[in-house]
Amino acid sequence: MSTSSALILYPSWALAVLLAATAARLGRSTGRGLVALCLILAFWVTAVLLVEHPATSAIGERVVPAGMLLAGGFVHGGAEIVGRRLRRAVWAGYAFGLAVGVLGAVSPRLFYAPGLASPGPIFWPVSIASGLGAGVVLLWMLREMLAATGPARRRMALLLAGNVLGIVAGGGAVLLRVVGAAADLRWTAPIVLVSVCLIGAAVLGGEQGRARRMVWQAMVYAAITASLSSVGLTALYRVLPDLLPAPGLGWMIAILFFAALPLDAVRQLLVDGVGRRLFRDPIGVRDLAEAAARSEARADHVERLAEIGAITSAVAHEVRNPLGVIAAQAKLLERAGAPAASVAALRAQVERARRFVDDLLRYGQPRPLDLRDVEVGAVAHAAVQAVRQAMGESAPPVALDVDASLHIEADRAALGDVLVALVQNAAIAAGDRPGASVRVTAGRDAAGVTIAVEDDGPGVPPELAATLFEPFVTGRGRDHRHPGTGLGLAIARRVIERHGGQLGHERPAGGGARFVIRFARGGTGVDA
Repeated sequence: MSTSSALILYPSWALAVLLAATAARLGRSTGRGLVALCLILAFWVTAVLLVEHPATSAIGERVVPAGMLLAGGFVHGGAEIVGRRLRRAVWAGYAFGLAVGVLGAVSPRLFYAPGLASPGPIFWPVSIASGLGAGVVLLWMLREMLAATGPARRRMALLLAGNVLGIVAGGGAVLLRVVGAAADLRWTAPIVLVSVCLIGAAVLGGEQGRARRMVWQAMVYAAITASLSSVGLTALYRVLPDLLPAPGLGWMIAILFFAALPLDAVRQLLVDGVGRRLFRDPIGVRDLAEAAARSEARADHVERLAEIGAITSAVAHEVRNPLGVIAAQAKLLERAGAPAASVAALRAQVERARRFVDDLLRYGQPRPLDLRDVEVGAVAHAAVQAVRQAMGESAPPVALDVDASLHIEADRAALGDVLVALVQNAAIAAGDRPGASVRVTAGRDAAGVTIAVEDDGPGVPPELAATLFEPFVTGRGRDHRHPGTGLGLAIARRVIERHGGQLGHERPAGGGARFVIRFARGGTGVDA
């Protein structure tokens, strides 16, 4: 085997196995088909390595025919990406590949002469059948790719490209060698590596948000661990003969045990330390332990919120019934000729009480988050339109400056409610005076995603700044033109914190108020 082939084939094998193991252990959206495809691809790379090494070429000749399993793997993986159940086609592909693999392992001379020098008696029939099958699979994948949309289409395109290169580096390479058109299989190494990378991208493309970050981190941790282990084990094996007090397998096992015992702990310490510097939310042992502790505290908090929710529901029920009666009585008073101003004032207070009850329920009984990929610009635009419609002509102009390509993982409705509350507060603060304005900006930087709502109104009173986000704190009393319940900002902060973000208040140098939402590298939600 040439040095260049080894430098490409060994990483290809390691990457395929790493993808399969990591996706199976941590992936949430990666199914068994894509994991199986990665393992079969690693198996094929193993066959190429065995064939190219003189000492194991005879074994490799028995393993190469099992590469036909890749057809079943590509059908299985493609069906998972597009969400189709093709059990018969998948099992047919696996069955054909398994039959060819078993036959090749038992009697490789049916396929080719020693050293893959010439075709055997069934080489051409099997090659024609496998070629037709591969063509059918490619056409099916192309059709499914064209019919799919969004991430599924991109993943199918990656898988299709990986399949094409796999066919070239697999069956095509064996065919060329058997007929004498290629002296060896070393030229397939770069094609195999590209195929593995494309399939890996298709596998990882199915993971979103926290799951994708965990899979990527796990692969980086594995690379760091492999680097440290390779250096440490090489050094240990070099000095091992000098460490043995006496020859013998028992002494060798004992020395390796006592050396590995502290070295593994040191390795974990180094890996976790590097990971903590590389990632904002690392998945080291200590980091996961701290996350578990935070989850326990959050569980206690959720339990307390459940109690508050039950009380809130009871209070809302007891208040809503009288409000309904009062509203009905107001209608009767209006028909009886009561002063219109008195009836309007009565209805305004009823509506104010209803808004308070609605806000109280939202605060005490938050609904579960439905996290999806959200376009921030679209949510911000909808929030501005909702405020304009609610306030009518009294709404000041609102300037939007949002990156059109900005996406986060969030609950679209919940994020929209937060932006409506912030934009409406800003619009009320700015008022309807000439030149009043509100600005909504959003962008991404090294720290993550920032969404800001700013107005040029009088700003938050200094005496309220420290308690601004606490329940029942408001700068708009009942006599205000737009009276507040004191729960809007408290609800908004809780929603953003449940997404893993932060909501804060800043005082711009030119006056007014600025409320800033910050998501660390996108939005990640927790149901708390």
